[in-house]
Order: sequence, then C-alpha cells, then structure tokens
Amino acid sequence: MPLPPDAHIGAVSLTVRDLSTSLRFYTDILGFAELRREGSVSHLGPAGGRVLVELHERPDAIAAPRRSTGLYHFAILVPTRAALGRSLRRLAERRWPLSGASDHLVSEAMYLSDPDGLGIEIYRDRPRDAWRRDNGELAMATEPLDLQSIYEEPGAETPWQGLNRETVMGHVQIGRAHV
Repeated sequence: MPLPPDAHIGAVSLTVRDLSTSLRFYTDILGFAELRREGSVSHLGPAGGRVLVELHERPDAIAAPRRSTGLYHFAILVPTRAALGRSLRRLAERRWPLSGASDHLVSEAMYLSDPDGLGIEIYRDRPRDAWRRDNGELAMATEPLDLQSIYEEPGAETPWQGLNRETVMGHVQIGRAHV
C-alpha cells in the first residue's frame, strides 16, 4: 500500500560538538526556531511548526572519517519555489557556501554542510502532476540547477523570517559521506 502524499518522516537526531555554534547556524543561517531545550539537547523546527531536528551536544564527538558510510545528508523540504529562493538569498547574504545544487526533474535542491560537516539538502518538490514518466518509470536526473532563476523567483525577495511553518523533513539519505 503506497504512503499518502502528505506522509513525512519525523525529526532527525544529530550529534554536534558545540551546541551554541550549531544553534547559531541552524537558527540564523537556516531559519529554524529553537522550540525547546532539554539540557544539552535542542529541538528545532520552523516557528509554530513541529520539531524537525534534534541537536545533541557531545564535545568529545569525533567527525566521521572521509568517505565513511553514514549520514550523507538530511533533506529539508520547503513548501514552494519562493521559499527555496528565500533560503538561497539567506545563504548568499550570510555568505554560507553551497557544496552543490541540482535539478532532479522532480525537485530542485541545494546542498551544504553544517559547522560539524553534516550534509544538508534544502529542496522543493515540483508539483506531482508535472513529474515526467518514461515507460511507466519516474524520470529523474541530476542536472545543473538554475540558481539565478530560483534567486529571482517571485516572492523570494520577501524579507527573511525563517523557515515556513509548512517546512517538513523530506528524507534522510544514508551512504558514503561526500566530504
């Protein structure tokens, strides 16, 4: 039985070395709000939304070796192309580097890393009725993303107020680390 189109995974739990550094990144750069804190654990989500990320501070945490298997990235699904444009504008304003950007035909995605080197994807899905099928199979690809078009998307110029309440955790990809 297929999942309903509005089904989403819950929160991801991440281990970080310095909670205050990570909080600055996740709130100021990405636009999460700290919804609650329990000791050395911070629960983040869009303001007025549900928890999407849990940050667990462990000062003795060791970064995974290059090319090791584990978290490849977690993916923040924003509700609109304008919301993706606002995130791109925020990253540019704060001079936070992207590690990649791709048009997957079904979605448009930007890739970056947090201060601990954890991979993050920020993306938006195209409407499902616009998804192409080839011989019954969903057509997907990894094409260059037109970042200028996303930056200039109508509504992207709206002043930054953090992530939209409708933002959800889209997926978590496990595999070989890309750093």
